[in-house]
Amino acid sequence: MSKERIIKKQAREALSGNMTALIAGFLTITVALVAVYYIFVTPAVALSVVDPDTDAVADDKELLYMLLALGALALSMFVSPLVNGFLKLAADTAVEGRCEIADLFYYFSRPSLFFRTLAVNAVLISIFAIISLPVDLAALVLGNSVPEAVVVIVKVVWRLFAYIFFVHYPLAAYALDEKRPVHFYLFGCIGFSFRYSGALLRLIFSMFGWIALCFFVLPALYAVPYISVALMNSARWLFAMNQKI
Repeated sequence: MSKERIIKKQAREALSGNMTALIAGFLTITVALVAVYYIFVTPAVALSVVDPDTDAVADDKELLYMLLALGALALSMFVSPLVNGFLKLAADTAVEGRCEIADLFYYFSRPSLFFRTLAVNAVLISIFAIISLPVDLAALVLGNSVPEAVVVIVKVVWRLFAYIFFVHYPLAAYALDEKRPVHFYLFGCIGFSFRYSGALLRLIFSMFGWIALCFFVLPALYAVPYISVALMNSARWLFAMNQKI
């Protein structure tokens, strides 16, 4: 039996009795992000900052649009520890075979932990955005000279590799043990991420069917928790092998 099949089998077994909490956590994050979106969009449309049909910004309201966008970004960062909380649920499920829905809000439990989590998230998001920028700039420069389908595929693949090399393992490490120095999660996992990128890619490709289900609402309610626990299960064994966590 391949490593990927063992990891997925363990994940399915660990999900028994924990699926309800994971689904609730996933739904909570979804509702929070949708709320942030509408908190930004509603005043933007109401104040005629954005045309709802074309999404074009009014010529004389760029500053207001920027202020609303910055407000939405700040609010998104404020709720981002919910994502860490969901990953903690997945980590607890993979490691202990049990999770508590209350841990979705674990990173809000103490001011020091909350701001520490915000710092980790902000830097990782910034790294991801910076690495993603060249492809976006290239798409703007090339314009219509490249088919849109090709641009979309290149963007998705580029962002996937940016996530694999710089984001996935640091977030997994933080969910498994948040007590390490902050710089460990930001820079200490880069070499580890490159070394085990192949293992992560193989697991992702082996779950391609489940990932495809995430485009549909109801299947995603099961697929997202399963994928998250499987990825966390793989990460915790790799960290244990290397005495990282």
